[in-house]
Amino acid sequence: METLRSLVGDPAPFLATAWRREACLLRPPAPLAPPVTLADVDAVLASGLLRIPYLELVSQGKALEQGDYTSAHHLIDRSFRGYADTAKVMHHLDAGATLLMRNIEHWHSGAAALVDRLGAELGRGVEAFLFVTPPGQQGFGPHRDDADVFVLQLHGSKRWQIHAIPDDGRWQAGPEPDPGPVQLEATAHAGEVLYIPRGAPHSAVGHTDGLSFHLSLTVRQPGAADLRTALTRHLDDGLDLPPLPVDPVELRRTAAALLDHYRERLAGLTPEALCAAVETVPQPRTGAASPEPHRTLTNLAAALRN
Repeated sequence: METLRSLVGDPAPFLATAWRREACLLRPPAPLAPPVTLADVDAVLASGLLRIPYLELVSQGKALEQGDYTSAHHLIDRSFRGYADTAKVMHHLDAGATLLMRNIEHWHSGAAALVDRLGAELGRGVEAFLFVTPPGQQGFGPHRDDADVFVLQLHGSKRWQIHAIPDDGRWQAGPEPDPGPVQLEATAHAGEVLYIPRGAPHSAVGHTDGLSFHLSLTVRQPGAADLRTALTRHLDDGLDLPPLPVDPVELRRTAAALLDHYRERLAGLTPEALCAAVETVPQPRTGAASPEPHRTLTNLAAALRN
């Protein structure tokens, strides 16, 4: 639990009192070194290869038109749209928009290693999102996330309002026009971590002391959709039916075989087994845990040179 320790301090009291229960602002005694920097964001924007949907600009809860901050690349007599245009992105940041960068673990090795470690410790899928917000500005209004969130404030500060978590599962992720009373209001400063339980409505405003830059680690929890997917996969395992029955007799025979197969598969399935199917620990994507060294062009060239 060393990665969790770097986020929350001693994991035992956090898991016993806060996890899945209440929001809290944490000041870990041995905080995690920033896994990603503003210079990293500058570099990927300057590369010209970042593309929708990996980035989005929002202001006061409204997404900007994608064409307002992207451009087309022309290659082999074709035009490919949706690439981040650094000048346009910076123009909208100057005007108060918030930059959201999704799933940076797909292209940033430090973020990838972090989500792998935290996911393995918690037994859940983890994703990483970056937010850059100008002073005094707000990207999103009150909304719910279908995930537990660790907010790592990397630069500047941000003022947060978090409301009560829902009493049951009858809620939807997305904007929440009636979030209820505020349960926690706090300013997260660089080096601090804010924990937001799944479903708790929340919103934030960049502090007036400068640019706010934070990393959100979202910890996904299994839900009804995951159970349905696992059930379908279980029922279809070993199913072998003719794709195009040629007459009504064969169609009925196929229907009977389908029902027999499903009944047999359902007969041995328990709620515990179905839950276990969606409670799998994610496998690390980095090369560190692989039996063979991680493949790169650099080590390939070195191996071929020897």
